[in-house]
Amino acid sequence: MRACLLILAAVALSASGQTTRSLNGTYIATAYSQQGTTASGEYAHRHVIAADPAVLPIGSRIKVKHAGRYSGEYVVADTGEKIEGRKLDIFVPNTAACRKFGKKRVKVTVLELGDGTRQAVKQADQTVKAKVAQEVSNNAVGGAATEDDWAAKKVAEKKAAAATSTSTASTSSNPK
Repeated sequence: MRACLLILAAVALSASGQTTRSLNGTYIATAYSQQGTTASGEYAHRHVIAADPAVLPIGSRIKVKHAGRYSGEYVVADTGEKIEGRKLDIFVPNTAACRKFGKKRVKVTVLELGDGTRQAVKQADQTVKAKVAQEVSNNAVGGAATEDDWAAKKVAEKKAAAATSTSTASTSSNPK
């Protein structure tokens, strides 16, 4: 009985690994900017992607390449009426940027297959956010962070520098 259970467990692990590998490859990506709650119940934000749940279940974590400035890691947290088969819809908060994105052939690597639950989405989202933050703070390029993450870092650095120079100027003009 125990040997039979071990064999079944090994077969299940082998099958799930094979399924993940078969999901890797070329997909067609578009972009959307509709704000609000996703199919998973999470609010739409950077690093959220819509996929066909029959192909990539809600909560899956994927890496997208060849998507230009939007290449990086994403969490499948949404679905869409027109998102069928190997199609993806990347959340981009700017409608003009969505139009500019158009339709692209992208390469997808499944990092973790979700189980369709909101908890899986939250866990995958936390993982992606942590990886992005680590890459941006270490100035690492080519992983989870997208070019939008780098642009946001530059804006934050400029604001911090401006605040520091304003603070320094007001301190030096007020001698004690």
